[in-house]
Amino acid sequence: MELLVLFILLMLSAFFSGSETAFIGLGRVKARAMQKRSARHADKINRLMEDADALLTTVLIGNNLVNIAAASIATSIAIDVFGEIGVGVATGVMTLIILTFCEVLPKTLAIRHTEKFAVIAAAPLSLLVSVFRPVAWLLSKFANIFGKAIGLDMREGKPGISEEELRTFLDMGKEEGVIEEDEHEMMESVLRLDEKVARDVMTPIDEMVCINADQKAEDAVSLIRKYGYSRIPVCEKTKENITGILYAKDMLMQGNLFFNKKVRDIMKSPYMVPETKRIDELLKEFQRGRMHIAIVVDEHGRAKGLVSLEDLLEEIVGSIYDEYDLHRTQSRKKEKADDNRTHA
Repeated sequence: MELLVLFILLMLSAFFSGSETAFIGLGRVKARAMQKRSARHADKINRLMEDADALLTTVLIGNNLVNIAAASIATSIAIDVFGEIGVGVATGVMTLIILTFCEVLPKTLAIRHTEKFAVIAAAPLSLLVSVFRPVAWLLSKFANIFGKAIGLDMREGKPGISEEELRTFLDMGKEEGVIEEDEHEMMESVLRLDEKVARDVMTPIDEMVCINADQKAEDAVSLIRKYGYSRIPVCEKTKENITGILYAKDMLMQGNLFFNKKVRDIMKSPYMVPETKRIDELLKEFQRGRMHIAIVVDEHGRAKGLVSLEDLLEEIVGSIYDEYDLHRTQSRKKEKADDNRTHA
């Protein structure tokens, strides 16, 4: 009978050791992924992960209780068999058994089969956490008091994962072949959005194609044909004074009526943003306002450049080219060649 109880206690010791390794190795990210795909016991696993202090305390209490009980029974059996030297025999044998079969073996299995082990352990651990919660709470309070007494910061860490950890996950995913090279670059670009501001991605004012507000709307047609832009900034006298945006679509909607109008009669108010506007925030504003273009201004309200939705998307996916980009490139090359011939 004592041997049966000893065997059960050793099995429980292996269970607690493996459970500790499994839940630490699983982590909140994998636990959340299990929940999303409705894996077995995923809800229980996530609840345990959210109450990590109680989980760890319960596992440690359980592991120590069964190890002490197993050692006591083994000592009793050894004394009955070997007499006075039984204590030494029990200590040596139990140390070897616990180290091999209750620590190394279950922890190794738990590392290699983290999710499976967590699924098996979830239900019994949920019950044990409820049973040991009062004791776990007291021990946690004692640990906090002791930690503060020796000068440690015992405040709870921030939930979730940091950006640095996320970048590490992405790098690991790339190295292990889970994430493709282009996917990795795109995700990294998204994480870098908050590191850039509008002036870093804008088209500078000297490269902007503008039209004067007092020009006839029909003059804009030649600009649209030449450059292929569907939106053209409207200025008053100088490019630094942008007063509107002319949309090609608005002219098309009016048919032939726009020929007799001035640009200022058709243009729409521009959306202005400071040079220091973070582009991740600007992207959100574009989405909320269903906008595609913004004028970048300095602290005095003078235009310094233009930033479009395409500019922001290119920060994520790389350069975007369409048939108009090709046309504009060819036109610029032709203009440059003409200039060279003129000055030759």
